[in-house]
Amino acid sequence: MRISRQHVAKLRARDDFPAPIASLSVGEVWDLDAIVRWSGSGTRRGPGRPGRSAKKRVLLRRFVLERMIGGGGFALVYRARDLWNDGALAIKALQQVAALDGDLVARFERELELMSQLTHPNVLPVLDHGIDADLGLWYAMPLAGGSLNDDLLTFRDDVSAVAEVMRQVCSGLEYIHELGVLHRDLKPANILRTQQGTWAIADFGLARTVIESSVGLTSTAEAMGTAFYTAPEQWRDAKHVDKRADIFSVGKILQALITGSLPVDDNVPPGRLRPVILKAIDPARSRRYNTAVELLTAIEAALAEAPAKFETPEERAERLHLRLAGPRIADPEALGDIVNWAKVADRSDYSEMGHLAVTLSALSAESIEWWWERDGAGFARAFDAFSDRLSGAFSFSQCDGLADFAWRAVRGTGDHTILRRAIQGLAELGHYHNRWHVRDVAISVLQSIRDEEDAVAALEGLRSAGPDSVGWTVGATARRTLHPILRAGIAQIVDATDTSDG
Repeated sequence: MRISRQHVAKLRARDDFPAPIASLSVGEVWDLDAIVRWSGSGTRRGPGRPGRSAKKRVLLRRFVLERMIGGGGFALVYRARDLWNDGALAIKALQQVAALDGDLVARFERELELMSQLTHPNVLPVLDHGIDADLGLWYAMPLAGGSLNDDLLTFRDDVSAVAEVMRQVCSGLEYIHELGVLHRDLKPANILRTQQGTWAIADFGLARTVIESSVGLTSTAEAMGTAFYTAPEQWRDAKHVDKRADIFSVGKILQALITGSLPVDDNVPPGRLRPVILKAIDPARSRRYNTAVELLTAIEAALAEAPAKFETPEERAERLHLRLAGPRIADPEALGDIVNWAKVADRSDYSEMGHLAVTLSALSAESIEWWWERDGAGFARAFDAFSDRLSGAFSFSQCDGLADFAWRAVRGTGDHTILRRAIQGLAELGHYHNRWHVRDVAISVLQSIRDEEDAVAALEGLRSAGPDSVGWTVGATARRTLHPILRAGIAQIVDATDTSDG
């Protein structure tokens, strides 16, 4: 024997219908068979009645909080029941709202109101929101089946699954961007699995707003976890970011999926998606993809490319070297090939990196400047790999070309990091091969230094090369022609003992 739920539903919609009764009206108390089972249970026979703490809170006469299911420094999450629709959902309550000023709370509410108007299968909607004296600012959303953060390790070797996640994330992101909405806090923890099994974006800007408010509402771990996914310009000037900040975050999510680990740097393993990720997470937003559609198109194009005719690193080096060599800028196709090769090359492959280094040495000053202006971070990564390889074996003629390229790179970029790595590589290369031209180039670079910062950078490179390489490279005569910082630093490195007469 049961009371009609349809009849009760009409009653609980009335303003004067008591909230506690509304809560009961969707529970088993209306099922007499359930009452019979309960009356004979240990719960029924137990002493006393439920205390005050056991009473369930009801929000807006609609949402009954059942139990806490998660949370951290930013918010607590409760499982709740929707009395109107007789379904489970989640209530997220922002903590310590009293510590925020009225303008910030109003901003939260405006963003929640905006989120409640979003309708897209890959965007988790806000069903309702409000402020409670005990809970603080809260909002209701569909109950998720977990976050992308829970499944990171499962995607590492499944590129097709990664691509599907990216299709859904980019679809949701393009939708909100078209409406003029920025997320500002995209990370795996904010990509939730819906009850339908799809991935949906959640928490638009709310966590980021709290972090930016500087009122200590987030834990250190949460702030650090967010930092790895946040575009650099967002920390410098959060009020003037654009959609490319979200593109950076999606690129970091893609990196985390590919590597199965926290994306603490830009070290992306070789593979077809590596160039796509590096472009998406470029520190300079002008070099990133402009839209989620562009990013997704690049992902799908990279995965759809038919495997190219197999070409060994030696064959690739031979093909490109002549096309890149010359006093002027190389043809765009050859430059594009070397740029892409540098992005996908496996730095752990000693042979490939040697061929790449020799091919890079063919670049003219104009080609170096072209690459540096368009993709400084990409050139810096390529030069870093180039410098690492200089401690290995090359032919005499190759050594001279490598040294000359390092000198052109120093002049063409004017960058301290390039200078440091060039000096280290030259010292190691010359010492390893006993090659005097390499030594002369290294000394020429050191003698050109007039700035203290440049001197410090070069000295760091020499320290990395070690005393034997430094002693062979810079003799007593040459040392007297250098910047005072270099003279003093080199003396310390070689223990004030000359190993060459310069």
